[in-house]
Amino acid sequence: MTGRTRPRLRRGLGTAIGGVALLLVTAACGNESGSGDRGPVAEGSNGDGGGTKAYAGAAAAVFAAVDKVHGTESVAITVQQKLPGGKGSSAQGAIRFGDAGGLRMTMAMPQGTPGMPAKVETLVTPTAMYMNMGSALAAESGGKSWLKMDFTALGSLDKTGALSAVGELMNKGFGQQDPTSQLSLLKGSGDIAEVGKEDVDGRPTVHYKGTVDMAKASRLGAEALGLSPKTLESLRAANEAIGATSSTIEVWIDAKTDLPVRQSVRTPTEVGELGSTVDYRDWGTKVDVTPPPASATVDFQELIDKERGGAEAA
Repeated sequence: MTGRTRPRLRRGLGTAIGGVALLLVTAACGNESGSGDRGPVAEGSNGDGGGTKAYAGAAAAVFAAVDKVHGTESVAITVQQKLPGGKGSSAQGAIRFGDAGGLRMTMAMPQGTPGMPAKVETLVTPTAMYMNMGSALAAESGGKSWLKMDFTALGSLDKTGALSAVGELMNKGFGQQDPTSQLSLLKGSGDIAEVGKEDVDGRPTVHYKGTVDMAKASRLGAEALGLSPKTLESLRAANEAIGATSSTIEVWIDAKTDLPVRQSVRTPTEVGELGSTVDYRDWGTKVDVTPPPASATVDFQELIDKERGGAEAA
């Protein structure tokens, strides 16, 4: 790797990793569907974590959809994300839940990202993330195009600690997550309302809307929300990392299957509003999360260490 291309490649990798990490949290920051997270199943909770609670009306419909998702194993997704400052990104792929879960998706890179392909294929396993950088990386690594990152290594590109926080969040159980924990947080909101009946991509749905106050939800406790303590802590940490205290959540639920078709989240942060829309389709789809062979991968931390060593030698 030449001294001339190192800074350009590193800037590109930093942009790509940051964007993909944020998209991953948007797409799949959720509960551990195989580890006891659940929806409301019985009446009689006092709201302090001492039991479950029966819901009615709009809330009952939303939390019934949460329970329905817990009975699935995977889903195909399309993600549209709006970032502070007017920038955005998009991706499509599929998530597999459970202990051996993960995610495979293709992300469209922001225009002008130095040295990066227009689209980046990304694979996430419970322990690592792999990104196919194509010729941008292969030209500097003897033909290897896949960048491998253990989640604990994500912070190395970012002195602010934001990527490190994302890495820690993922390392706490990304592969076990499903898309419903943000909806579960609505259990503490008290303001879930039915917006109306709408068609989404030709499917009849019912549209619901509510607001999450993260501090209030945390005070209620994990059990009252139907989440595991680890899931609630992961969500709290993710929001704290970006200075978010509340989110407006909208969900469109299929009128026939009672499964989510679309979820939209708008979150004010310290640097502006973060918005995302995730479309769900093909529940139960097959998802290949087999990592690329070692012969095709470059370890992220080794790449950075070599670059730093070369710079010191120069």
